[in-house]
Amino acid sequence: MEENNLNNCITINFPEGSGGHMLGRMLASCDNVAWYDHDQNGEHPWLPYNAPNDEMFSRLHFNKRFAGAAGMGEDPLRIPPVLSLAESRGITTTTDDINNWKKYLHPHNFIYTLHEPLDKTKEFFKPAKHIVICPDDINLLIKRWMNSSYYYYRDPKNKSYLSSHYYKDKASELGISFQEALRNDFEVLLDNFKNNITEDDIVINDTLDILDFDKFTSICNRLDLHVNQAHFEKVKKLFIDNSHL
Repeated sequence: MEENNLNNCITINFPEGSGGHMLGRMLASCDNVAWYDHDQNGEHPWLPYNAPNDEMFSRLHFNKRFAGAAGMGEDPLRIPPVLSLAESRGITTTTDDINNWKKYLHPHNFIYTLHEPLDKTKEFFKPAKHIVICPDDINLLIKRWMNSSYYYYRDPKNKSYLSSHYYKDKASELGISFQEALRNDFEVLLDNFKNNITEDDIVINDTLDILDFDKFTSICNRLDLHVNQAHFEKVKKLFIDNSHL
């Protein structure tokens, strides 16, 4: 395969609170998936997230930094934000930037988690392998969000402004309830997912499903990943001990 057509990036599109980072860690238990082994993330995917001043973040969270990268800000050992997140932080990331990471990490696969619309993700990352977490129960999703993303900051430059503040402000501006504001955003994103999913994509309705080793193996087989059951069990234990799901 030509280097500019490498297909070793696995994107995980998911709404906040649905366990996309947990899924990313589970996939990183495979032998041919690179792990973001910065000390904040843990040397291995079964070690908890422990970034200073991020105590409210899930222990299953991870950033896209490799060992040796600076703890914050742009760095050559960090895969940068893309699309709307990059724009909100004044960062310009191009498809060529991601293609360079594909070349650098090949023959390993790597995970890219994001909350972006699926059509924009596919256009930006192509070619890529796509996993979409598309929950059926929005009420349950809201409950899970309240137990996790509610406490997360939206911009590392202003850690005092949390997602909870953002949605309270948005609800006030629109004259609706906090949960209505949250539900509206979830519905827009999930509708986008449903309208852009194809038969080549892997769709997961509930991240808890991948705790079943047979289901996990089936997903990995579709992605040409090399399952390591011992490592899977270690990540599963991290999940059981720390998850909000």
